[in-house]
Amino acid sequence: MIFNALRDSLWLTMKLLMIILPLTISYEFLKERGLFSHTKPFFFMGITRAGLLPLITGIVIGLTYGAGVIIHSIKDHNIARREAFLILLFLSVCHAIFEDTLIFVIIGANGLVLVIARLVLAFVLTYCAYKAGLFKD
Repeated sequence: MIFNALRDSLWLTMKLLMIILPLTISYEFLKERGLFSHTKPFFFMGITRAGLLPLITGIVIGLTYGAGVIIHSIKDHNIARREAFLILLFLSVCHAIFEDTLIFVIIGANGLVLVIARLVLAFVLTYCAYKAGLFKD
């Protein structure tokens, strides 16, 4: 029984590694190529061009890596506290979109439903918070 548990956990770890490693390498490659600097800002949600890097980082890779980028961006690009709040609100619903989705697909969830639901909810909540002025600098 212990052998089976160790074998299954090793197999799951290998599956997770096959998901996370390519995503991280792809993100770093795209960041170095300057992909994020040409993306249109999400002004309708209160997120400027300076806020795109931490937002996209959190969406693609997740909150752990995204938190470091957000802190760095806030200091280097003078991202306002309200914009940081909106970025974090968006990411609280929709972080690590590819990684989490693939992990849930492995255990049997419908990936398309997960992605659409998380994206729609994140956009709606962030837009409503921006329009309602929930956080003031």
